[in-house]
Amino acid sequence: MRELKGKVIVSSLLIFVLSLFFNAFTVEDMGKIKSYKSVEVFLIGPVSFLGGAGKEFLVWTANIWFLISVVCMLKRHYLSSFITGIVAFIISGAFIFLEEILAAENGRMASIYSLDAGYFLWLASILFVASSAGYIHIINKKDAQSA
Repeated sequence: MRELKGKVIVSSLLIFVLSLFFNAFTVEDMGKIKSYKSVEVFLIGPVSFLGGAGKEFLVWTANIWFLISVVCMLKRHYLSSFITGIVAFIISGAFIFLEEILAAENGRMASIYSLDAGYFLWLASILFVASSAGYIHIINKKDAQSA
């Protein structure tokens, strides 16, 4: 089981890092199409609430929940890892339902034109760690009952 845990953690972190090399989403702002790189969104996200981007900051907090999920898996708290992973997935998945994001600190909004590969890889990394933690938790529980 230790081998599987290590592979899950490495795989989910690799998918997460891979997502940073792609565009996260594209917006239409003042008649122009602009793509946001995932790494840019990841680095700007923690301070976005200072500019009034409340919804965007809330979605960014899925990164924190993802990190907590990975740490819980490292410490063999698989149920906690599963729960925090699901929280991260729900929060990050909520971005799909946003129609616009804050484009400037003056309150100007931009329409979301498309969600790109970086966003979906980010979702996949979160879903992978959450589902794997759930699976390992179930397997461990079955092993404990049969022993």
